[in-house]
Amino acid sequence: MLSNPDRHALYLALNPQRDGGAMEVQLPRNFIDSKTANNTDKDFVVLMDGDRIGGEPGGICIGDCPNIFNSFKQTEGNSQERVLTLVFGPESRFVEILGDKGS
Repeated sequence: MLSNPDRHALYLALNPQRDGGAMEVQLPRNFIDSKTANNTDKDFVVLMDGDRIGGEPGGICIGDCPNIFNSFKQTEGNSQERVLTLVFGPESRFVEILGDKGS
């Protein structure tokens, strides 16, 4: 895991199993966040191996159901942190999470 505070970015290297995997990433707001100009929460931009992936507002599946590879969802959020759950496929290797300071 690496960060670039100037870009409001967090970088994660993956080593998935043959069936892919999932991870939960806690993002402290004082470290990385994504806000509109009105200071309301804005979706993070998430790239998987250089391609932008979509957030799944209806939920992502982990367990006894078909997983939606290369997707994410904000699963928690409060005044201190936001939590993203990412589902990735067996070929995925690199995740970029980009925030926006709302300027």
